[in-house]
Amino acid sequence: MDDLGNRVFYWLTDETNVTILLFGLTVLLSGSSLVLYFLSSQRSATRVEFGLLITAMGVLFYMTLRNRTF
Repeated sequence: MDDLGNRVFYWLTDETNVTILLFGLTVLLSGSSLVLYFLSSQRSATRVEFGLLITAMGVLFYMTLRNRTF
């Protein structure tokens, strides 16, 4: 019987799963930035919102490089 570590390793070796996971992270980061923007009383982006967007763009750039090499 496989333990949890082996199952996670085999799940993460599949490129489709890794791509879905990274895309989900990007959606989560950009969505949280959007929610924070609409919930704030200011009508300009804060450092946290800007940082979340920059991180989401960084993950997308990494996904682009990763999918080009395989």
